[in-house]
Amino acid sequence: MKKLMEKEVTLCDECGKEDYLTACLGCGVEHCYECKKTCGVEYEHATHIFGSRDGYFCHECDTHPPTKVKKLHQAYLNIRRLRERSEKWFENNRMQEKEAEAALEALQ
Repeated sequence: MKKLMEKEVTLCDECGKEDYLTACLGCGVEHCYECKKTCGVEYEHATHIFGSRDGYFCHECDTHPPTKVKKLHQAYLNIRRLRERSEKWFENNRMQEKEAEAALEALQ
């Protein structure tokens, strides 16, 4: 049996590929998984976990966020800074743990 069907598709605004797309929270431009890696920045929504509320901004909106999303963009930046600080603290703490354990080992 043949059927004539009309199909609406969404294409990547960068490469034109039909794929799962992520929209920029600033301007709405949509990028596929591959283009998302090179055409924008994805921000995690929490300090210690990943999830579906992560935010994506194209490079243009990441550099100059539209007024309507400036507070949202700043909130994502604050979480990124906290994540980076937490990771550095953990690395530093891990080095101190190893030094303390080595000192104890040397004394036994």
